[in-house]
Amino acid sequence: MEAHEIAAVVRNTPHTPPEKGRELYDFILKNKLKRCLELGFAHGVATVWMAGAIQKLGEGKVISVDVRDALTLNPSATEMLNRSGLSAFAELHYDEFSYTWHLKRRLQEYRQQPFDFVFIDGAHSWDTDGFAFFLVASVLRPGGWILFDDLNWSYATSPSLGNSDFVRSMSSEHRIDHQVRAIWENLVLQDERFGNFAEDGNWGWTQKLEDTQQARVLEIRTARCSLPLRLMRKARQLMLEG
Repeated sequence: MEAHEIAAVVRNTPHTPPEKGRELYDFILKNKLKRCLELGFAHGVATVWMAGAIQKLGEGKVISVDVRDALTLNPSATEMLNRSGLSAFAELHYDEFSYTWHLKRRLQEYRQQPFDFVFIDGAHSWDTDGFAFFLVASVLRPGGWILFDDLNWSYATSPSLGNSDFVRSMSSEHRIDHQVRAIWENLVLQDERFGNFAEDGNWGWTQKLEDTQQARVLEIRTARCSLPLRLMRKARQLMLEG
């Protein structure tokens, strides 16, 4: 399916903007990533972009997992896939608790048939997504990629959750902390199995190295950032290169 056809189907449905969906689509095509895992899909917009790329490759599938609450969304991921005609290239799973429980049940199967690409864009919490990273590292083939969304997201700044009773009841640390960034900096960047790191706005890319002797370089693609942040990122880069 062509990118302009996908854009016409998903339009302005949250939560993947067209330019980021196109980036995902192009990345899958360029790297021929035929077996994909998506953790957190909501309305299924990113699911459609990935399924469209896989269809264009001629074979493969995206396995997408979310909690049962995603069934109540309008439009649902099922509706989006039906509209696009891409249902044959995506497999939706709804779990009562978390996609980490789905991974528990399928761990041996996925280790035997590892993924080329994993997109983590669901809970955005230290405990769920930190554990998810630990699990997906074992079901990703060497040379495969992981993409984290919302590096700079927090519960406090979430437009949909920030003023909810759920968030107001949290500790200030839990509410304010950028938990995906904490996973990225404290777990992902420190894991010697991974390299070719790139930060692009709220996205964090990393590749599972085929050779652990490869250089582990961090690239910052964001065009504008404050001086203190630039210095902090440069320090991280020097640390990785050392």
